[in-house]
Amino acid sequence: MGKKNAGAKEAQQARSDEQARQQRIREGTSSINALFDKQFNDGFFDKRRQAYLDYATPQLDEQYGDSQKQLTYALTRSGLLDSSARGEEAARLQKRYDLGKQSIADQAVGEATTARNAVEDARANLIAMLNATGDAQGAAQAALARSTALSQPGTYSPLAQLFQDSTGMLAQQAAAERAAYYSGGAYAPRFNTGLFTPRSSSVTVRGG
Repeated sequence: MGKKNAGAKEAQQARSDEQARQQRIREGTSSINALFDKQFNDGFFDKRRQAYLDYATPQLDEQYGDSQKQLTYALTRSGLLDSSARGEEAARLQKRYDLGKQSIADQAVGEATTARNAVEDARANLIAMLNATGDAQGAAQAALARSTALSQPGTYSPLAQLFQDSTGMLAQQAAAERAAYYSGGAYAPRFNTGLFTPRSSSVTVRGG
């Protein structure tokens, strides 16, 4: 009889311990969710998106401005500053700028999505740890440390040079077409756009 009572008491104690453990898990989970929901709301992720825009957009604008100056310089040297070539090349630069701006906007959304995924992964890992250990206090401390780390500003790579090849190829093509023009047919560029052939008014013809 004594052994039976002892067994019943042990079973009751085990049930009581498990109920207490489950209560700690519920309280710990609630604490983790409250911390994460308060700190990592939609406003937090929107700031992450805006932070990337604020980082990358000025770089794009600077590259675009430099490329416009290089274009003007190349066309001036070719005597084409007031020609249709200027409009065509300016349109190409504008197209690259627009594509770059859209790419930055997409990347900014990606930064926000990556941050959101990292937060949810951290939340899931913390809750899994809590379920495994039943240590609500330890989980709370870990949640605080993890949320602090996740709140740190993002780090970004500098924007790639989006216009360099465009303006560089422009200068090379202009030089090639000018060389072909003055060679009298002895040299022919691989491509001939006709945009960079010097105007007849800029060529001096000397008598024999």
